[in-house]
Amino acid sequence: MYLEESNSVGGVLDNASQISNVVWQSINGLLTSIVARLPHLIAGAAVILLFWLFSILARKIFSTASRRTRLDVRLQILFSRLMVVFIFVLGIFTALTIIIPSFAFGDFIAGLGLTSLAIGFATKDILNHLISGVLILWQQPFRIGDYIIMKDDEGRVEYIGVRATSLKRSNGEVILIPNGDIYSSPFRIRRAGTSYPLSMKFNIGYNSDVAESKRITCNALLESESVVSEPPPKVVVSELAAEGIRITANFRINSHENRPLEAFDEAASNVIEALTEAGIELYPPTMLLQPMNGVALASEQKNGSQRRG
Repeated sequence: MYLEESNSVGGVLDNASQISNVVWQSINGLLTSIVARLPHLIAGAAVILLFWLFSILARKIFSTASRRTRLDVRLQILFSRLMVVFIFVLGIFTALTIIIPSFAFGDFIAGLGLTSLAIGFATKDILNHLISGVLILWQQPFRIGDYIIMKDDEGRVEYIGVRATSLKRSNGEVILIPNGDIYSSPFRIRRAGTSYPLSMKFNIGYNSDVAESKRITCNALLESESVVSEPPPKVVVSELAAEGIRITANFRINSHENRPLEAFDEAASNVIEALTEAGIELYPPTMLLQPMNGVALASEQKNGSQRRG
């Protein structure tokens, strides 16, 4: 019994001794290999440090040169960061070829081919918006403060990012539109700070003073806060019709401070009030309300026939 216990204890000690020997041999071999590769490791670290310093120098040179151009600040930051990342990654791969001589950069790139294809399909929309944002910032078809009118959305440009552009609607809402949708869709631009043309048409009777009507209309437009004085409004006779003398008033508003619908409402209200106070009647009164599908006109003709009857 005692002999068996001694044998079992001795076997455990032998196993432990063998395990410790294997561990120490592994550590010794690892340390030996590290020491043997130490010059390569130092050279690789030096290469990485050299490429990192070169990336910082390249970024400073690019930033200094780009300030003398009209390149957008966000593009300057984006390009400088991409340049730093590219140079640093290139330095890492160069260091790997020094530390591990069997490492082949060409084989590594070839192995990434299928993976890159899968990643490209997965990030297709992101890349589309990113590239569109870069092109928008590069070409600058519109700037912050401009008013953009698209098919489904419109608003004043609040911010132009690399991925998306934010627009502020007239009701105060801010919408975020991907740059890919903006770049691939037709849209109209109202430049910030520029005047926007509007037109107003109405009829007066043939017995009215045309010159006085034009003068009153022009003064009423100039009294409107939303109408700019330069260039001044132009009021002309545009047509002689059965409904009366057609007066057309062309004027401009500051598109940065006023919305067209509200500006037209103010201008039209001032013109109607001024002409009414001067005793000039808009002729005929029934033409001020356009009939819809002939229903209102037919009803008016029917009521007139009943009155005559």
